[in-house]
Amino acid sequence: MDDAADSLDINYASDLQLIRSMHEDDSFWDSILDAKLDFLNNGTDPNLAPCVRPEIADSWIRSYENGLRPDEENLGEYISEEAYEETLTKNAELIATVKSLLRSVESLNLQNDYIFEFLDANGTPLVLIGNLRLHRFVGLNYRCNERNMGTNAHSLCMRYKKPFVIIGPEHYCFKLQGLIACAAPLIDQSGTSIGALTLTQPISDNSLTSANKKLLAHAMSLVSSLATTINGQMKLHEYDIQLAETESKYSKASLEAQRFEVISRNIIGTVKDGILICDAQDTITLATPEAAHIFKTAPDELLGMNVNTLINDDRSFEEVIEQGGSSSFAVDGVPYEAKISRIYGSERDFEGYIVSLKEAKPLVSMGASRDKAGDVATVTFDDILGKSLQISKAKSLAARFAKSNENILLAGESGTGKELFAQAIHNKACPNGPFMSINCAAIPPRLIESELFGYESGSFTGAERGGKPGKIELSDGGTLFLDEIGDMPLELQATLLRVLENKRVIRVGGKSYKQIDFRLVAATNQNLPQLVEQHLFREDLLYRISVLAVDLPPLRERQGDALYFARYFLNECQIKTGNGLVTLSDKAARLIETYTWPGNVRQLKHAIYSAYYTCEDGTISVEDFPSYIVNASGASIGESAGAALPPADSAPQNESSSSFKVQSAPASASSTESGEPSSAAKAPLPTLSLKELESIAINEAILQADGNIATAAAILDISKATLYRKLKENQ
Repeated sequence: MDDAADSLDINYASDLQLIRSMHEDDSFWDSILDAKLDFLNNGTDPNLAPCVRPEIADSWIRSYENGLRPDEENLGEYISEEAYEETLTKNAELIATVKSLLRSVESLNLQNDYIFEFLDANGTPLVLIGNLRLHRFVGLNYRCNERNMGTNAHSLCMRYKKPFVIIGPEHYCFKLQGLIACAAPLIDQSGTSIGALTLTQPISDNSLTSANKKLLAHAMSLVSSLATTINGQMKLHEYDIQLAETESKYSKASLEAQRFEVISRNIIGTVKDGILICDAQDTITLATPEAAHIFKTAPDELLGMNVNTLINDDRSFEEVIEQGGSSSFAVDGVPYEAKISRIYGSERDFEGYIVSLKEAKPLVSMGASRDKAGDVATVTFDDILGKSLQISKAKSLAARFAKSNENILLAGESGTGKELFAQAIHNKACPNGPFMSINCAAIPPRLIESELFGYESGSFTGAERGGKPGKIELSDGGTLFLDEIGDMPLELQATLLRVLENKRVIRVGGKSYKQIDFRLVAATNQNLPQLVEQHLFREDLLYRISVLAVDLPPLRERQGDALYFARYFLNECQIKTGNGLVTLSDKAARLIETYTWPGNVRQLKHAIYSAYYTCEDGTISVEDFPSYIVNASGASIGESAGAALPPADSAPQNESSSSFKVQSAPASASSTESGEPSSAAKAPLPTLSLKELESIAINEAILQADGNIATAAAILDISKATLYRKLKENQ
């Protein structure tokens, strides 16, 4: 029940964010009404409307399928006096608890029309206070739920087990369109919704003014706080009953300890995985039958054992937790995975560890798919180069976020390393799980649905026999990386939102859902809030994917990193060619430091490669750089006007990143002991390869197009998808 209470707080905060995001004019109200009328008159799927939340859209569809008319006048279902009295008797204790709290609401002397209701799980009102006669069916002898009154706040809050707010046209029935309602569920120890508190008020002008939004936010706060308090009192009441029943056998102190143990065992007993509870010295104090089955013994035989004798890991539990909390071991050749977490007492004192055990999922077929698609995560945060304060802060923040299970949004310009960060986050959080990536801009809209969600056999022409899992399904137990998510088709965003909310996916042409456990890392170089304003991106999806956000700084804001990378790429060129040392002139170094590098690290790499192969005397000058860089920088500084070149020993020799694995330079590449250049150094520099010329052409086109990919593709006379693919290949 603690978890249920926590979820109330979390979702309550998200609904407040929704209230704040509503437009303060008629457009927001009218957009919802237009979407509902389009659904009722034309059969258009309401999930396609950006202004309609998925929960509301699904409720409209259920109401329609139940045969409920939106213009129905007689809402609700009448129940007999006898049945109503029986319901009151069954819920007498809960009603008493609710009434004691609602007295504080009555004492507020609210002047506006309102009605505060407490309803049971079937929608039967058990307690009503207020001075508003909303509609004819409001009364103690009417049962009101989604089946007989359509979309409403109390039914949705109990269905989704979170507070819910509904404004005017979000109600399915027109008769309720002039109302706003806030509701929060009451949840028992088993996690079942047993009732709801609802505050309903009229709104006269069919729009959301600042005053209406403020009123709605306060109402949401009141209802959610009362529901949380009642949930807590229900919990205490159940404890008091246990104390009263066993007081004759145990002292109160011993009963408190026994009660905690019983609750813990009951909660643990509902988990299918094997569970071990250990004290601070790693001694097992509790073991479930599932855990004992793994080790082929009885639970009592495990008590008192040191858990390290069962899980063979050279690391301490604290080291395992710091490195992601996952450990692998085998029993009689069968691989298992252990998830380890700390246990804290009521005063936040460290008490020990809880170890969750389950059989490791086979990754053979999945790995084949990953290799085929090229989804291999090799980068760690140590591999991401750069010495500036800006990149260090971004790495530190991303590393902290990696320890959570929340979705992460990486925002930054092209070439700032968003995919490198995604791989590093994956390897920090779940290195043994799959890493699946998809570029939403590189795949045609008609194919992205099957690529993301998979498909069943025969679902469309050309579908493989037996079907094919999508990227989401393949990411089970790992990370799904959606690059350029701003380019995802709007019609697929609603489906993705639903998958993120319930972690269930259904293939194209499929009939059943599959539960998937994955973490989403999304990346974009676009302004998503601006796309929301332009109705090109769903606002609710933006909130869902940006729970945690990392802004990656462009190279021009990373002080000192441009020269750092320039020397790194020079070092890489020298190792590849085996030629002698090539240095930067002072003027060239100044150019590198002052140029804005709109293509960031990727552009700098190509420019250094071009200058390396162009220079003739072992020293790179400004004239050796591509002409578009020289012209854009306006460089005409003499050698004496340039900045002094920092010491060569600051160059990042023999460091590695995800894209660049540097090996030791061969001895033949250096000068002879007498100081004379080696024969390799005297050899003519090789001409540029076609691939290198292609990279330079792509960079120049992107710069001429001011970063617009579609325009750059037109300059190069290739498709946008082809350009994205070549950028990924050259990364």
